[in-house]
Amino acid sequence: MQAGSGATPPGIRRALLIYTALRLVVFVGTAGVLIVFGLNGFPLLLIALLISSIASLFVLRPQRDALTAAQQARNEYRRAEKERDRSRLEGS
Repeated sequence: MQAGSGATPPGIRRALLIYTALRLVVFVGTAGVLIVFGLNGFPLLLIALLISSIASLFVLRPQRDALTAAQQARNEYRRAEKERDRSRLEGS
């Protein structure tokens, strides 16, 4: 980032951390429910991964949309920065 560029890039770090943490919560919750039903070991992990992945598609949609919007905003910011740099280099 250049000093004096005026704008700061939108951060996706927070959205990514929230989404990742919630994915882990859904996985651990699913594994906990499956433990109650008597599953353990490797089958527990596989089934919990499958179920939590499907559940996350529906449950975490707002967080996934927020992450996607943050990524798009960051891409737009980087594209604008690139254009500013090109025009500054062509002008000098």
